[in-house]
Amino acid sequence: MSHKAIATAVSEVFSPFVLSGLLVTIIAISTDPSWGLPVAVSLIFIVAIPLALSIWLHRTGRTTDRFIQVRKQRTPFYLATLLSFIIGAVSLNIIETSHEVPLAINLSTAMLIVVILVNLKLKVSIHALVSALFAIVFPFYFTNAASGFVIGAGIWACTVWSRYTLKRHSAPELVTGTLFGIVLAFIYLSMR
Repeated sequence: MSHKAIATAVSEVFSPFVLSGLLVTIIAISTDPSWGLPVAVSLIFIVAIPLALSIWLHRTGRTTDRFIQVRKQRTPFYLATLLSFIIGAVSLNIIETSHEVPLAINLSTAMLIVVILVNLKLKVSIHALVSALFAIVFPFYFTNAASGFVIGAGIWACTVWSRYTLKRHSAPELVTGTLFGIVLAFIYLSMR
């Protein structure tokens, strides 16, 4: 298997949609005994709708690729995703769940707004952002924190390597995404 094929597989397996959905699910299961509805709402509005939208935009020729590499093509996707996140956040703030589940989506929505604004001048790697966020937050919900940090750091490193190998992002775009992810993770952890 070539480096490009491995990098493509890593980008898919650790896509922002997959890692976001996995993290919210882990947070909900860890903090809410009746986690089913919050997980369903989260997965619909922060995973399924944005993922379906990115696939649809690519299949209809509105974007050059599913991960929307061309910065100018990202604006419609970001705005529709923002609307989906807002609906999900409002829903999670209405239904009964742990404090941490709506906090995660509220902060993700705020970060998406910041990324949309930054994207006007610099293409930020959402893969790097979400994988860095996952790497820092995941260990707090994993049974063995040390192992959780190793797993999280490995996912982040593989994700950043894959995006760089595929030439989807430059080093500054990956660093900027990682920094945004770190900031979001520490804000989340300080408020949980």
